[in-house]
Amino acid sequence: MTKLLKNLKPHGDNPGNRTAGSSNVMLGIGILGVIALCFIACSTAASAWSAVFRVVWLVLTSVGLILLAYLSRLQQQLTVRRMLLLSSMIVAQLLIMNGVCSLKGLVPGFYLEGQLLLWLPYALAPTILAVMIGRRLGAFTALCCTIFGVAMFPEATDTSVILNYSAVSFVTGTVCALVSGRVHKREHILRAGFVASAIVFTSVYLLLGLEASGSDKEIALRGLHGGFNLSGFTLELSITVGVNFVLAALIGGMMPALERLFNISTPITWLEWADMNHPLLKKLQIVAPGTFHHSLLVQRLSEAGAEAIGADVTRAGVCGLYHDIGKISNPQYFAENIPDPTNTPHADLTPEASARIITGHVTEGVELAESHGLNIRIINVIREHHGVSTAYFFYRKALDLYEEEKAKFEEGLIDTCPEEVDKSIFTYKGPIPQTRESGIVSMADAVESATRSLQHPTEEDIRNMINGIFKGRILDGHLQDCGLTLGEIEKLKESFFATIRTMHHNRIAYPKPKADDATAAVIELRKAEQKQEA
Repeated sequence: MTKLLKNLKPHGDNPGNRTAGSSNVMLGIGILGVIALCFIACSTAASAWSAVFRVVWLVLTSVGLILLAYLSRLQQQLTVRRMLLLSSMIVAQLLIMNGVCSLKGLVPGFYLEGQLLLWLPYALAPTILAVMIGRRLGAFTALCCTIFGVAMFPEATDTSVILNYSAVSFVTGTVCALVSGRVHKREHILRAGFVASAIVFTSVYLLLGLEASGSDKEIALRGLHGGFNLSGFTLELSITVGVNFVLAALIGGMMPALERLFNISTPITWLEWADMNHPLLKKLQIVAPGTFHHSLLVQRLSEAGAEAIGADVTRAGVCGLYHDIGKISNPQYFAENIPDPTNTPHADLTPEASARIITGHVTEGVELAESHGLNIRIINVIREHHGVSTAYFFYRKALDLYEEEKAKFEEGLIDTCPEEVDKSIFTYKGPIPQTRESGIVSMADAVESATRSLQHPTEEDIRNMINGIFKGRILDGHLQDCGLTLGEIEKLKESFFATIRTMHHNRIAYPKPKADDATAAVIELRKAEQKQEA
């Protein structure tokens, strides 16, 4: 499986890049998942007719769930990797459920129908899908597990138990998906375990009122029609809490392995990448402090812009931190790391050589990110944040040199006609930004770099600079593929303006103390010292 996942294209985790081929692969994964469920369900069938009924149930309900996903546009969130995760988690949960059901009658004392419902892992697959992908897909997973789980019960299971299972499974899975979706700390997953325990125990013990009366065929209603049994109550509560907290711990432990296996990053992982102790960020701080400070400002601008338009704030901020890590290779050639602009190393280079170094930080950044195992979305932002723009300073310098050399040739001062300037040398390879977060980071980078050159800017200066940058990028087509609307671009402008304005705020000038005041202060201090000595 690991080799299969590694062979998938890097963009396979982006729903926006789905192709007809990937759709067919996802359909094939879904079919394989249904076949696996049919084998699991048939293992508990006592007759051929029962096996046929279970297979028909699974196939028909699968078609209905696919239709529901299509109508609700839920399939737009799915990719090959995500579909593989969805199918494998559903199969894993129902396989565990099948194993628990098979223990009935085999393990001494394990015969109570009510206890059977307490042992089932309702929240396993919904919680994992909610944490790794989102609440909507987690809730859909809860529905799938509920419907498919009906075919997993042993032959002689009472109909009321199956109905009760359906209610408890759907409610527990859905609520856990809503609670645990987009968590930012791994310990928050335990909260889903607590919620699952509360829902399962309340549903089974109080609402459904299942209590065994000494036989696995007789079920008495607890509460109004049955008596209260303290030992039974304690046992059932212990089972519920134990099962669900073990599941929560299992999910928390599985998350890192699942993220790496399926190349799906959760908000927890994004926050871990923002840790300043990451090797790349630590090296950037040491060898290129100016670039590191620039990256911090881009992070701040990107987070503010993402929040303003409803994009992923954490993802935009982390991508802003890493967008210029390629400058680690040659930090001394970038303006923010040159302490004396009059003594720049570019003075000894041709414009073409300088341009290759400047534009090369994108390629070097991609290589560094890949070697350190960063997420493909971060790598894409590094690759896209300059788009196909031009290193204009050196391009203009090359044109000026060309004009000078051409004039000398025409005047007969030199014998060789200079070659025309190759603009491709001065152009970034792109592509242009493909996601909203990539567009936000690219604009934050341009705005921060440009406004840093302003000396004591007024609010009008800042606003004009931002408007000019956005206008130029829009006319160049830099933002045409990232999905930002004109309304969102206006919000980005206002967000960048508010953030830049606070960065360039002016401090008040504190008055210097007068000579007489300073002398009087010294005299008072000496008097106080003399009193202490006396």
